Amino acid sequence: MQFTLALVAAIFASAISAAPALQARDTYPTVKISLYNDQSGRMATVEVVSDGHANMLTDLFKGTPVDDNGAIKATSAQLVKSTQKTRCFFQNYNDIINMSGADHPFVDLDGNPAVAIVRDMSGFNLQCSERAGA
Repeated sequence: MQFTLALVAAIFASAISAAPALQARDTYPTVKISLYNDQSGRMATVEVVSDGHANMLTDLFKGTPVDDNGAIKATSAQLVKSTQKTRCFFQNYNDIINMSGADHPFVDLDGNPAVAIVRDMSGFNLQCSERAGA
């Protein structure tokens, strides 16, 4: 019985000393991104963590003013809150739209800055990360 109690105590002691190591994770800044629909006058802003994970726009903007019955429709996007190191991109297979907190925080989603053409962004995901060395 004493051996069992000693073993249990040793296991708990090692678990307690290992707990801080399990909690030590990199922290990533949050990024705010707005989608605008210049034809309808609607816009919505969401926050994502800049950890490099893909976030589907249909999940991020569900129930917001740019959600048109499940379709996310916008003409442009802007990094509203980011760092100089923030790099984001919208991706739908090989269709990639880049944004940067340092030098390219605004994008025209249809590629034609002279005309505000609504684009269905439902198939896109959004990924943001913090690049090293910037």
